[in-house]
Amino acid sequence: MKHVSRRALIKAIGALPFAISGTAMSAAHAKNEYPINPITLVLPVGPGNTADIIGRLLAQHLGASIGTQIVVENRPGAGGISAVKHVGSAKPDGYSLMYMGAGSAISQTLFKPQPFNLIESFTPITTITSNDVILVTGKNSSLSNIGDFLDKSRKTPGGLMVGISLLGTIQHLTAETFKSMAGIEMTIVPYKTASAVSAALASGDIELAFEFVPPMLGQIQNGLIKALAISNADRSKILPTVPTLAEQGFTDFNVASWGMIVAPNNTPDTIVQYLNKHIHSAIGEPDVMNRLTELGVRVQLGTADEANALLSREIVRWKTVIDQTKVSLT
Repeated sequence: MKHVSRRALIKAIGALPFAISGTAMSAAHAKNEYPINPITLVLPVGPGNTADIIGRLLAQHLGASIGTQIVVENRPGAGGISAVKHVGSAKPDGYSLMYMGAGSAISQTLFKPQPFNLIESFTPITTITSNDVILVTGKNSSLSNIGDFLDKSRKTPGGLMVGISLLGTIQHLTAETFKSMAGIEMTIVPYKTASAVSAALASGDIELAFEFVPPMLGQIQNGLIKALAISNADRSKILPTVPTLAEQGFTDFNVASWGMIVAPNNTPDTIVQYLNKHIHSAIGEPDVMNRLTELGVRVQLGTADEANALLSREIVRWKTVIDQTKVSLT
């Protein structure tokens, strides 16, 4: 056996803490490479909107999951253009994220000149929610189903008055899609908010409305308005007695808005996968799932590749609808 001198042994033992310390520091550095700074989550809507509620809920639970503050920044207006341009031009380092909705896929075609290219500007991380459009009428309306709607519409010159929230929205294009598939006339009346749509239904200014489930849910459950159909191919868990349009003769009708988290294009895949994992974990927490169900939205989680494929399909889909229906903002 080789003899080790006392001096060499003391020197080796003395160096040991530094070796351990250096290894620990390297491990800690690797662990904390991302994120080490607060992350900004940009929302293309104002405070109080359903997407705002979802975004803030995610920010709270994701921040707790990864041990980093998630700063929520509202950038509403102009079909999400402000938010898209702001995040799309940010550094692709994982510190600038956006909650993107289907409205952005519509805006890319609807606004002239084309304001942005979503595929070139963003790296999708994951879908998180899906939001149905629901066809509603006043509580005292004689309409009880889609058949009643079609019969009355065909007997009314110019068709029935149908409300939506703003031109160029999912609600608007869902109404236009239904109008085209049904082969009927109807007068589409835009309002600034879902609350204004509800007021118009109550006053009788409009007979029906295409609106998202969340702002209508409480009124439906309290009997203040009647729900005739859901736009999704599957019934809603929160409104299981409301039939789909597909069940009522419109076999291929399947429309839903969606929400996904995106980052600037060229964000490293390691960061994308890290965020995908922790976003899924945050959304999957029981209190988050319960809150989303209460809101009336569906949880829709998936891979980054699935989110990218959905975004590509939706851009093509809504461009086709806009071209076929000649929808414009003027």
